[in-house]
Amino acid sequence: MASNVTVQSVLEKISVDHLECSICTNRFRQPKLLDCLHSFCLQCLQELRQSQDPSGTKLTCPLCRRETVLKGSGVADLPNNFAFSALVEEVTMQEKLLEGQGSEIKCQACDEENQAISRCMDCDHFLCQECQKAHGRMTLMMKSHKICTLAQLQSGEIVYKSKLREKVPKCGKHPDQNLNVYCNSCEQVICTTCSVLDHAKHSLTGLPEAVEKCKKRVTEMVQKSERRKAELSTTIKETSKSRKELDAMFANTQKKISKKAQQEITKLQQEVAKIQKEITKIQKEEQKLLKETDTIYKDKTIAFEAVQATNRKEVTQTEHKLEEVKQLMNQASCYEILELQQKLLHNLSELTGKQPQQVPDKLTFMDFEEGERSLGRLILKKEEPKAVAKQSPRPARSCVKDKWELKTEVKSFDYERTLIKQVAALSNKTILALSQTPVIFTLLQGTSNTLFTIAIPNSHQQLIPIPQQLQINGMKCIAASKDDKLLALDGRLVKVFNKQHQLLHQFTPRRGSDSQPTCLAVDDSNLIAVGYEDKKEISLHNPDGSLIRRLPAPMIDDYLTMYNYHLIYTTRLTKRLVCVDYYGASVFSVDMTSSIQGSWGPTGVCCDSDGSIYVAVYGYPTGDILHYSPDGKYIGCAIKDCGHPCGMTFTSDGDLVVAAVKSVQVYYRV
Repeated sequence: MASNVTVQSVLEKISVDHLECSICTNRFRQPKLLDCLHSFCLQCLQELRQSQDPSGTKLTCPLCRRETVLKGSGVADLPNNFAFSALVEEVTMQEKLLEGQGSEIKCQACDEENQAISRCMDCDHFLCQECQKAHGRMTLMMKSHKICTLAQLQSGEIVYKSKLREKVPKCGKHPDQNLNVYCNSCEQVICTTCSVLDHAKHSLTGLPEAVEKCKKRVTEMVQKSERRKAELSTTIKETSKSRKELDAMFANTQKKISKKAQQEITKLQQEVAKIQKEITKIQKEEQKLLKETDTIYKDKTIAFEAVQATNRKEVTQTEHKLEEVKQLMNQASCYEILELQQKLLHNLSELTGKQPQQVPDKLTFMDFEEGERSLGRLILKKEEPKAVAKQSPRPARSCVKDKWELKTEVKSFDYERTLIKQVAALSNKTILALSQTPVIFTLLQGTSNTLFTIAIPNSHQQLIPIPQQLQINGMKCIAASKDDKLLALDGRLVKVFNKQHQLLHQFTPRRGSDSQPTCLAVDDSNLIAVGYEDKKEISLHNPDGSLIRRLPAPMIDDYLTMYNYHLIYTTRLTKRLVCVDYYGASVFSVDMTSSIQGSWGPTGVCCDSDGSIYVAVYGYPTGDILHYSPDGKYIGCAIKDCGHPCGMTFTSDGDLVVAAVKSVQVYYRV
């Protein structure tokens, strides 16, 4: 509680804005406190309610637009802000005293309107000379009252204090009882009678102890709010630094583009016949790249400015709210503090619950890469170098037909209800097999697709492993990353699981679209590719699910693989093996018709460590596995008569795993 009020604290530390109602711009009259801690005159709030919704139970604050729920008699039942009322009274009186208007202060003890010369601090009355003498002749109790002169009040020797600061609220149920006990269970101040009648079994505390506990909680929340304010300020500085880095990148990128363009122009000027045509072409490409760079830069700066604006707004709101809390805690009585405890803590918890907005690192990057046949291309994300040599430990084998033999075959499935069409391999020699339930069983029993795990033995055919069903259902397609994360298509979602098959995160490749993805793959850098048969495209994503770009993929079906920055898929209807790079440029498109005569068409596809491509051919009564070189040249049939091959993958040991509908087959290279 604020008990030591001085002239300086009243007239210098208290700004005029704190004493004026924001609605009527006059000094407060019967100020009431809203849930947002903003105060307004009682009459102003009543008129505001009439203008908003006279019959409603909520009142919207005109400053922050937050709603306050009205109870009982409406606005009249809102908490009184006695601290503001006392300040207004004290400031008004001190202004009269300090501005030389003491002669206008009349005696409050008689009806003769004599000029007051003193004040009784106990009776809270101004006294004229006669009344002061009479006051001293009264009973012994009044003789002990403290009398001060106007000169003492004007000089600040004695400070005028409003009796509102000493007002002890009365109980609403027992008007003759003071509020002197705090009920922790109900979180309200009560009288002694209420504590006996209504709160006997509750946790009760004396007012001093309750006030100290409340102050401690408020202080802790204020400290958290101060720390959040510091975090916001730090984030703003860091964002400004990142923005400067982007500006530098932008300028440097434009400089590189223009420099490269000028170099090419200089070379072409030496060729008389083609000079003007080639210069025009390059200039157009330059302008296109510069325009694209400028558009991307503006988009990035908009993101920077939005984050900065949001954080600055949060800092301002935090400062205002902390100032309101500090003002209330400095001026309010213990009763008010306890009555408003929940409002204070709620407002402070809102401040501490929000986190500063951050600018993604990728927004600060921009560069230009020179091209050989064209001016070059923009780079908006740091790219890892293409370490082709590291991915080709056996380069000579890709053009040689290998011989494969069956290592083990797992048949422990319900053949009528289980069709194994997808497989993935983990580094610990564990195979994940995805079964697809036939349509008739799905319609009759609602059975969903099921994922099995199979432990493959080291030796050849020494034992037949038993598949273990996992508690993960609803999948359509699966793939495994190099760090043993499981990726799966589930409706329109891509879900990512850890080694324990717990969901890490998920994302929607095509937001705002009802299109269902049909195939999925992941490369050695954990980039994710998702294929759409109806859209005839592939979307390429970062490991966190953010989109890199969309690529055209004509006739793509249900099977896709990734190797050395290439995307390889099969087309069932046109019987082709197609390969495009990560920018959508065609690498090859092979007609497989002559290699799969009599078969229905290609299904699964996968790549060996040297880039060799293996394609499953689904036929009747049985199918084969075909072998192609990394550049799409047919080498030969690697495995004949292997059932009904669909999805395929390689293990870390180089074994080939085939989902053969009725079983899972594992082949080793002889």
